[in-house]
Amino acid sequence: MNNKTFLKTLIIPAAVIIFTALPGFCAPEVSIKQAAVKFLLAMGGVALSSIIIYAGLTIYNKFFVEHKSISFNKEDSLSTPDNVDDAVTFFIRKNKLR
Repeated sequence: MNNKTFLKTLIIPAAVIIFTALPGFCAPEVSIKQAAVKFLLAMGGVALSSIIIYAGLTIYNKFFVEHKSISFNKEDSLSTPDNVDDAVTFFIRKNKLR
């Protein structure tokens, strides 16, 4: 690699990035405290909206969702069959192939 190619591919883009980015990083108007306050306000909004959504869904489930009791019998068992015949019977029963 000759000197011109090295200058074009590495030095010039790095210099452009450094000289254009430095004023943004060194701006005296932006402080860590302001950034932290904005971040905490945003996280507070997220927490508040999460609490509101949780409360709304809890109230909705309490008044509008009908709770059903579920009972399982031996036919609903998902245990592994002991032999091939039990496996085939289980497959037929679960897939309504009767």
